[in-house]
Amino acid sequence: MISLGMLLEGGPIPVTQGTSFYQGTIRDIMTVGEENYWSLMKIWDLTTAEMIPDGAVQGIENLSDFDVWKTYALAVPDFQNRVKLSVRLFFHTKIEFLPISNTIMIGENDSLVELNNSFYMLVQSIVKAVMETALGKQENDQYKETDQMSEREKQIIAKMKASAEKLNRIKNGDQDAKDRLVKQIVSLVAIGKYTFQEVYDMTIIQMMLLLKKYVDIQQYELVTALSPYMDSKKGQGVKHWLDT
Repeated sequence: MISLGMLLEGGPIPVTQGTSFYQGTIRDIMTVGEENYWSLMKIWDLTTAEMIPDGAVQGIENLSDFDVWKTYALAVPDFQNRVKLSVRLFFHTKIEFLPISNTIMIGENDSLVELNNSFYMLVQSIVKAVMETALGKQENDQYKETDQMSEREKQIIAKMKASAEKLNRIKNGDQDAKDRLVKQIVSLVAIGKYTFQEVYDMTIIQMMLLLKKYVDIQQYELVTALSPYMDSKKGQGVKHWLDT
C-alpha cells in the first residue's frame, strides 16, 4: 500500500529492483501539458471497458484488465507510442515490445525486467494513489443552510460560502481554463512565500496539499471568527485545521 507520507516525500517509488516510479515535478507537468500528464499516468489504470467498447471484440470476457492492456500495447502502434512516452516520463527508462514472444520488457541492463501482471498491478496502485490524492473530490456541504437558522445566520452562512468559493478558486483555479495550473502556482507563491523555482521543483501532490492546507487554515479562521454571532451550533466545535 502506498502511504501518503511516501507520496508527499516526492522521491522515486521502488517498483522492482532497479526500477522506480517518479511522480514528476510541476516543471515536468508544465513541459508536457497538464492534460497530457494525467493522460500518460492514466495509461496504467485502464479498464477493459475503457480500452475496448462493449461488444467490439468477442472472447475477452474472461481476460483480466492487464491481459487486454498487454495485448493492446503489443498490437496497437499509437497506444504503444503513448506507453513509451509514459515510461520515459514516469520511469526514466526504456521499454521494449516483443510481439513474437508476447512479452514487454522495461528497464535497461541489470534493471531490465518483464512488465508482467505483478509489475502492472503495483504501478496501478501507485497511480491510483497519486491521482486520488491530487485530484480528490471536494466537500461542498460544509455551509449548508437549515430551516432552523435565523435570517442573520443565513446571511453569515452566505458570507462563509462566498469566502469558501473564493478559497476554492485559489486552490483549484478555473476548472475549464487552460492556465489553471499556472494560477495555482502563482497562488502558492503569493500565499506561501515560495519562489517559482521552489514550486516548479514540487510534485503536484506537494503543491496541492500545501494549497489545501492554506484553505483549511483560512476556513477555520473564518468559521471560528463568525460562530459567536450565530444562534445555532453551526460552526461551533469546528475542527482545528491541524485535524482536517
